Amino acid sequence: MVEETTYEALFASSTKGYCTPDYNDTTRPLVVRGIIKRKYINAAQRINRDFYYMDTGYFGNFLSIGNPGGKKIWHRVVKNELQKSIIEDFPRDRWENLVRSDPRLGWKGWKTGGSKILLVLPNPKSCHFFNYDYNEWLTSTVNKIKSFTDREIVTRLKGSRGDRNTYSIYDALNNDIYATVTFNSIAAMESIAYGIPSFVTVPCAAYNLAEKDLSKIETPFYPNEKLIQRHCYSLAYGQFLQEEIANGTAWNILKGNI
Repeated sequence: MVEETTYEALFASSTKGYCTPDYNDTTRPLVVRGIIKRKYINAAQRINRDFYYMDTGYFGNFLSIGNPGGKKIWHRVVKNELQKSIIEDFPRDRWENLVRSDPRLGWKGWKTGGSKILLVLPNPKSCHFFNYDYNEWLTSTVNKIKSFTDREIVTRLKGSRGDRNTYSIYDALNNDIYATVTFNSIAAMESIAYGIPSFVTVPCAAYNLAEKDLSKIETPFYPNEKLIQRHCYSLAYGQFLQEEIANGTAWNILKGNI
């Protein structure tokens, strides 16, 4: 398996680009991987320079039929944002392949009942990127939830890959969960696709399918099935296997050549 630090090089090579330590070269789009590259992304945004952000994929990185090792095999590539928040029209084939690999992804309708709120804690670096203080966000979020509902709050930490395979987001969602609350975690989109509504704070993959106002914790947003499916198809066309990043498939899809 190629180390994660080489994915930028693989993608750049597939676009006929090149790797350079000079992040100030503004004649080409910037390719970065990981939230720690915040200063380079911010610099690109200030001058309206296109950038492609790479990180963990949206679906398929848990133990499943198609991923028996539970490895991080899917990687997202997003133009000019951290997660693909815009709902676009794409074919359903890549999503259906994911569902065949992990039947938990197949839409089975909104789940009813549930007595608990699942609070998925963010990466502090994500909070920093959006100019939020992690501890202030956490304290404020918990207080708001408690002021609008008596439901029990269950906290999910951002654990290691081994921890997440031992107790996946789907295990957590099956724990009598009524709704999910997070900052911008992919867990919000996983929750919605699994039939449990979500609340988010900043733009993310679930942004247009989730509620943002915690005062509505008892009346969450339930987007219709067609909109959810449409976004799932879109996200499936925004995440790629290593070989797809290397051979130009990712680049061609991002350019609209599908």
